Amino acid sequence: MPLKLFQRGNKWWIRGRVDGVDGYLKRSLGTSDCAVAEAKKAEIERRARQRAILGDDAPTEADELTFAAAIMLYKAKPAEAKFLIKVVPHIGGMKVKAIKPTLIRNLGATIYPKASVDTWRRQVVTPICAVINNAHQLGKANPIRVKTYTSQERTAQDEARGKQSRQAKTPGSWEWLLAFQLEANRYLSAMALFMFTTGARVSQAIGVKPSDLDFEKGRIWMPAAKGHPAQWVSLMPEMVETLKKLPARNGRVFGYQQRWGVYKAWKSACARAGIEYLPPHSAGRHGFGTELIVRQGLDPRTVADQGRWSSPHVLLDTYTHSENGTLSVRSAFARGRGAAMDKTGTSPKQKKC
Repeated sequence: MPLKLFQRGNKWWIRGRVDGVDGYLKRSLGTSDCAVAEAKKAEIERRARQRAILGDDAPTEADELTFAAAIMLYKAKPAEAKFLIKVVPHIGGMKVKAIKPTLIRNLGATIYPKASVDTWRRQVVTPICAVINNAHQLGKANPIRVKTYTSQERTAQDEARGKQSRQAKTPGSWEWLLAFQLEANRYLSAMALFMFTTGARVSQAIGVKPSDLDFEKGRIWMPAAKGHPAQWVSLMPEMVETLKKLPARNGRVFGYQQRWGVYKAWKSACARAGIEYLPPHSAGRHGFGTELIVRQGLDPRTVADQGRWSSPHVLLDTYTHSENGTLSVRSAFARGRGAAMDKTGTSPKQKKC
């Protein structure tokens, strides 16, 4: 029978034959990571086939690197591992040097035909490039770079799947937050306030421990996220008082240890409050950016620094949302005209017939 993966304890094993080469195999792969196990299995199968065809002339382990072998050199995060598991059956046995940018770009449509180009980029292009470029850093492969999908490709894929990607998000507001807090439990209420007033991601909020709090200085040690290091973040006085009264639960400040628990309770609170369901990221981080820049008029540089964005451009392009755009523009022109008339002492002249 062909090679099959199975678990024994917390380790992955293989058993079976590869085209009759090497006899029957049954041994541990020495890993508890499913993605690594899949990669090792693919590499064992590739080498066995080479030996069957080339005999003594078959390449050794020191020969050219395959993608499956490159994965074993890469320390994938759990999310990346899930994506790579689906990639391995398609290119695991290929030599890295044979993997071209066009092949990678087209692979997204093969694996996820009904997904958006953003999904292709996030779940196919990015993890494959990360594996290959990691091998390059180790001196075992050439680097690779894949161009982004064009707006025309995005539109074509959206039409093909009958769904628009990158739909506009509704940002959180004080009005929404206050209504939400009336129906949320005390931990979820505090978490919503925390995310809205600090720009924290849900993963960061979940990760906050009691030891991260510094009530004396009114700050919190914010966990690292999205390439940004852990750092001290100031809290508004209301947030400090809320956290002082909130007993720790499950070893965490906000009592949650998994995202699913947050989302389930979050949706229920929105339903009870009779308000639009805004996911934590929209209500919190998008709300933070829009509240401070669009509604309160703070400068983007300050907001980007306080919200831990890499630059004001990222903040403005993704996390701020215009409100009452037409009315605001007309009002601005009206104010400008009024100021000019006051300054010059003129008034609009009536056109003669």
